[in-house]
Amino acid sequence: MKILAKKTLTLFTKIARYIRLIKQGITDYRWLLFYIQRMDYHPGHRQFISSMIAKSLPKTLENEVNRENIKLAQVIEKEGFIILDNFLSKSQLDEMKAYFNTKLCFDPYRPEKAGFTNPNQAHKSCIHAYYREQDILCAPHLLELANDPKILGVIEKIYGAKPTISLIHMWWLLHSFNVKANSHDIYVNNPKEFHRDVDDWSEIKLFIYLTDVDEGSGPHTFIKTSQTWLLPPKVRAIDFDNPAFSCAENLVTLTGLAGFAWLENTYGLHRATIPIDQHRLMLSVTYTLSPLPHAPKKPLCSGKTQFDSYVNRVYLQSST
Repeated sequence: MKILAKKTLTLFTKIARYIRLIKQGITDYRWLLFYIQRMDYHPGHRQFISSMIAKSLPKTLENEVNRENIKLAQVIEKEGFIILDNFLSKSQLDEMKAYFNTKLCFDPYRPEKAGFTNPNQAHKSCIHAYYREQDILCAPHLLELANDPKILGVIEKIYGAKPTISLIHMWWLLHSFNVKANSHDIYVNNPKEFHRDVDDWSEIKLFIYLTDVDEGSGPHTFIKTSQTWLLPPKVRAIDFDNPAFSCAENLVTLTGLAGFAWLENTYGLHRATIPIDQHRLMLSVTYTLSPLPHAPKKPLCSGKTQFDSYVNRVYLQSST
């Protein structure tokens, strides 16, 4: 009887989940697109479908003949990432850091906890602390960096169409957290697991360190060329020691001073390491083909801007 009751409960749980997913897809088309693309994890299939989708999306014609963008795009397509030398000026970095020193950040897993401006003030159960999207969007130079012509040009060359800025995040990864209170977190419960982001058919992220990051500060790690690896069906994460894959030979640990930046195809296997002796502050901008369901339902800002209205339509509402 206990076994039957357990199976019945599992069945009802699955039914309830499917009903919830259907409702999400009906009420917001972005969730429908999100779940559809998760039906196929094959890298070749995803690349083909991306190219088909791109045929119907806006393009920048002059980007076709930009040799530098073509070269950088080829590096990303082969290796999975490129480092962006001198992407931020010192004045840009200083102004951004000064701005965020005045803003509150919050633990997404414990929204009832108060926000804080200094990471040393975080409660011991906190491992991640995120800034509000509205505060991030208003940060000096943020939109300028996210809309850097070289960045947009390289990504468009890879996609075959203009990208969409779908998510902008800024967060702390903290070192003085309570391990038991974070048993749900992948960094804690499976420190050797590398994963793929599967949010859209194509997804590239701009990452920028806002603090100095060395081996003890929770550096981002990436397994180069893994964006092309064929994992078992429906699998998007593997253990680093898996003998079937050349993880150790292709591991890249990204360390650098504040302002260090890179572009990454996050379908490649990646993860952050646990900080040992220093908090890490990082900015990420996610570029996709379609708007993501995790983004704001409505643009957060309105008015005329110098930025491309299509690329920025998730966050910026152009006035006519």
